[in-house]
Amino acid sequence: MRKPNWSFLKRITVIAGVSLLFEGLQFIFAIGASDITDFMGNTLGGIIGVGVYIVFYKLFSTKATKILNVLASIGTICIVALLLLLIYLRISGVIIYKVS
Repeated sequence: MRKPNWSFLKRITVIAGVSLLFEGLQFIFAIGASDITDFMGNTLGGIIGVGVYIVFYKLFSTKATKILNVLASIGTICIVALLLLLIYLRISGVIIYKVS
């Protein structure tokens, strides 16, 4: 995706193709549920991701990749910490929410 000579449309085509491949494999192997909205959501997420990268590249030039890697690492650490907290609360029996 970081190929500078690729057009925006070519990048999105690759993203849509990979998403379609995953949805097709889900259908063929009956893993989960394949749905057109998943395909559309994945493709839209790819479009947003490529757009964010382009904006960061225009703003920060050569440091864009490093900045995005740091932000992604921080986000990953936060998500893992949240999951560990939820697992701990579930194991310890704390009621997070109650459905009546």
